[in-house]
Amino acid sequence: MTLPGADNVPASEIASDIYGIEATASPLPSERDQNFLLLTTAGDRLVLKISNPAEDRRFLEAQNAAMTHLAATRLCSRVMRTKHGDDIGLVNGRFVRLLTWLPGRPLGTLATKSDILLEDLGGRIGELSLALSTFDHPAIHRQFHWDLAQAGSVVAEHGARIPDPELRGLVRRVAEHVAARDGSALSRVRRSALHGDLNDFNVLVDGEDDAGRVAGVIDFGDMVHSYAVAEVAIAVAYAVLDHDDPLAAAAAIVRGYHGVRRLTDDDVAVLFGLVQLRLCASVAIAAHQQPQRPADEYLSISQQPIRRTLPLLAGIHPDAAEENLRQACGLEIAHGVSRIPASVTLARRRASLGRNLSVGYREPVKIVRGWMQYLFDETGRRYLDAYNNVPHVGHAHPHVTRAITRQLRAVNTNTRYLHDNVWLLAERLTARLPEPLRICFFVNSGSEANELALRLARAHTRQRDLIVLDFAYHGNTTTMVDISPYKFNGPGGRGAPEWVHVAPIPDAYRGSRPGEEGAPARSPADAVGEIVDRLRDRRMGLAGFIAETYPSVGGQIVPPSGYLEQVYAHVRRGGGVCIADEVQTGLGRIGTDFCAFQAQGVVPDVLVLGKPMGNGYPLAAVITTEAIAASFDNGMEFFSTFGGSTVSCAAGLAVLDVLEREELQAHALRVGDRLLESLRSLMYSHSIVGDVRGSGLFLGVELVKDRSTREPATATAGAVVEALREEGILIGIEGPFHNILKIRPPMPFNLADADLVAATLDSVLAGS
Repeated sequence: MTLPGADNVPASEIASDIYGIEATASPLPSERDQNFLLLTTAGDRLVLKISNPAEDRRFLEAQNAAMTHLAATRLCSRVMRTKHGDDIGLVNGRFVRLLTWLPGRPLGTLATKSDILLEDLGGRIGELSLALSTFDHPAIHRQFHWDLAQAGSVVAEHGARIPDPELRGLVRRVAEHVAARDGSALSRVRRSALHGDLNDFNVLVDGEDDAGRVAGVIDFGDMVHSYAVAEVAIAVAYAVLDHDDPLAAAAAIVRGYHGVRRLTDDDVAVLFGLVQLRLCASVAIAAHQQPQRPADEYLSISQQPIRRTLPLLAGIHPDAAEENLRQACGLEIAHGVSRIPASVTLARRRASLGRNLSVGYREPVKIVRGWMQYLFDETGRRYLDAYNNVPHVGHAHPHVTRAITRQLRAVNTNTRYLHDNVWLLAERLTARLPEPLRICFFVNSGSEANELALRLARAHTRQRDLIVLDFAYHGNTTTMVDISPYKFNGPGGRGAPEWVHVAPIPDAYRGSRPGEEGAPARSPADAVGEIVDRLRDRRMGLAGFIAETYPSVGGQIVPPSGYLEQVYAHVRRGGGVCIADEVQTGLGRIGTDFCAFQAQGVVPDVLVLGKPMGNGYPLAAVITTEAIAASFDNGMEFFSTFGGSTVSCAAGLAVLDVLEREELQAHALRVGDRLLESLRSLMYSHSIVGDVRGSGLFLGVELVKDRSTREPATATAGAVVEALREEGILIGIEGPFHNILKIRPPMPFNLADADLVAATLDSVLAGS
């Protein structure tokens, strides 16, 4: 056996010359060094390690010292001395060491890992960690890319090299989340000497199946002085790969560790985040190294399992994970969730709240937690949230949560006092918008924002009348109900006020289309022009036109190309102001653009942004031109107590941070295109699917009894939504006939989620 890196000196010759041992040699896998199994003539097994040419002798001395320090634990090899009594030999400029052979097979070769084995693993790691807590060496105090304390920087430096955009986005998001959630606790955890790489191929077990025990650990080449809890976190990260229940596996290891070396509250708080961070760093480092060493299979040994497991871990609520680990350690759970049954909650709610306060589903869901694109009920069951757009960048996003908490600790006050948050948010929003949208007003909700937009239009035009789209919904205040056909033409409504004029919705599937047999000659845009002309003929003025750019309640409608361009021209010809209600579609949801009006090639006079701006914290905005803002400045003060508050603006700034850092607009387009394609394929196997439409993560599936007549399948749509809920997927229903499945999830919704929704819907439709 020869060594190309050591001037072709055979390994067996090195063993003889340096150590006086006659043996045959065979290679062992390694990332950096060259390792050989030596079989001596006496039948003994030893490991010859020939170091990378760049290796620092002091670090090899540190490894040897650590193994000597750990001798009492019997967890690692002993260091064999050279013929001259040295721990380290030298051959042609390469450092050489000889270690005793540890029997056993790598943990990573086991098909399954029992809880007994995993708990034993935790206990042995606890022994190792406890022993290393009294060891130190100057050489392990180093900058090292595998150090978990450096993982955030590693992802930032190399994450862009991850070729798969979906995985790249996930790795970046998880790293950001861990930094935002655990940063404070990480500054307090204990530090110690670490083995640093207890992956499942560096842990040896005895026996031939998962009934065995941990026999030892190998390869101290990643030793570092860092977070003590990182030792067990690294072991968990690799042991749970492809495990059916990764959280249960983690709990078994942590239980064993805690039984030997007690974990502190801060340790447990950061442990689950460090597990994920290790896998993120592994993906980023592999993306950096593999192009340089494409033939090195060792670099990719864990990458496919990580691709499968990291999304599962990212879908676990970190509070639930922490509670699980605390329970495994027998520690008090400080912040549990309500375990009151849903039936009790529903009864108490009905007794104390208005009867027309709606609740979803025949069997209501009690939600006690949310995490990114997932919701969790009181039993811990997870639901994929494909419905709620308010938590725009994800339920409980740690960056947004931290921003709100920090600002609440500082001050929460209003715009009568100077504070930088409000103008910073205004500048960042308008920087994403075309001219002349430059002046911002901040309020609490979409309803309040649309009220203000109407006031702006009336102040600027000095007119009252308004054009709206049929089936539109713009809010729950008295005036917004007056301009919302969905409300005033629905149950309990009293019809349109005399100053509200309703135009047809631009529904390309169900609406009127010029040239189609039996269809009127006018288009939906021409209908707006006719209203403008009728008002002019009656010598009545026009305040403006308000519409959701992509009508949501009206049926997840994507207007035909050129529609808004024609409508805006008609409205402006009549002296009116064009208001774009982008509560549902703003902030990158449609994927192609920051706001949907940009996809239509128009610029409104007034833009309304709502719910998603604060990710659940009350915040909305009205953005307009300097001319319209000047008209509104008529002597009457405008003030909203909480509009533009320091905390709401902190939330808005954090949402913009996340949108940019996690590239969620591009993500929405990529995932939405995948889901659109999958949903449209259902039209070939299910005749009930009449139309599939949308853009990005704003999608609709229209169900019909007959494609030729387009008769709505209202009852079936309701049954499908209930069936999806039973399968753990939450979506909504929209449209004039309540037959359109509405898919409008939080923006972290990913490709796997898209595939799950399409596959489950396929199954549900097959059984309907």
